[in-house]
Amino acid sequence: MNKNLKTAVLLSGCGVYDGAEIHESVLTLLALSQNNLNFICTAPDLDQNHVINHVNGEEMNEKRNVFIESSRISRGKICKLSELNTQEISSIVIIGGFGAAKNLSNWAFKGPNGRVISDVKNLIIHCIESKKPIVSLCISPTIIAKSLEDTVHNPKLTVGSTYEDSEYDIQEINNAISSLGSVAVDKTTNELCYDEKLKIITAPCYMMKVEVNDIYKNIKLAIDKLSEIL
Repeated sequence: MNKNLKTAVLLSGCGVYDGAEIHESVLTLLALSQNNLNFICTAPDLDQNHVINHVNGEEMNEKRNVFIESSRISRGKICKLSELNTQEISSIVIIGGFGAAKNLSNWAFKGPNGRVISDVKNLIIHCIESKKPIVSLCISPTIIAKSLEDTVHNPKLTVGSTYEDSEYDIQEINNAISSLGSVAVDKTTNELCYDEKLKIITAPCYMMKVEVNDIYKNIKLAIDKLSEIL
């Protein structure tokens, strides 16, 4: 592994309901640091789809920028996705949260019939073509499925298990992922889904109804696997 290369951590704002999931973000940075993996945070420079009051779940009448909001998590050390030098990265981690389905894509509104923003899609395709590992957490594997639609690739992905408690309809999401040509795999937060051919590691995290300690263990599994294959 080239020690000068970094793992790009793709954020989508700051806050589970309209941006990147904060627990998943911070625990990912912790796990990367524990594995001595250099990283750079990145996010697209665009307006959030909307802003949600995280106390009552109601939409607020204001605008926020995905890049600026993401910089809260990274303590200001962040690169605009459009300016990310892909030759300087070894891998990427896509953080979950509704921002992945609202800002990096519009999956939350149109499901498999929606789109992924071009910079995100291009980054995913670059990693696949360059055989660079991708870690994808929570709902974000839907972005991979949509980005690789109509390609020769049929990635194995998980967004959780239909056999354990979840606040979301995992089977419905599995069906949507499958409709795009990907292979949906049931996994719990004690497990990973690893597509060895495409070097894609997916972990369900907060798609399942679990505690923050379970999230940490799931992310650590994913980042430990990333460290192993780099």
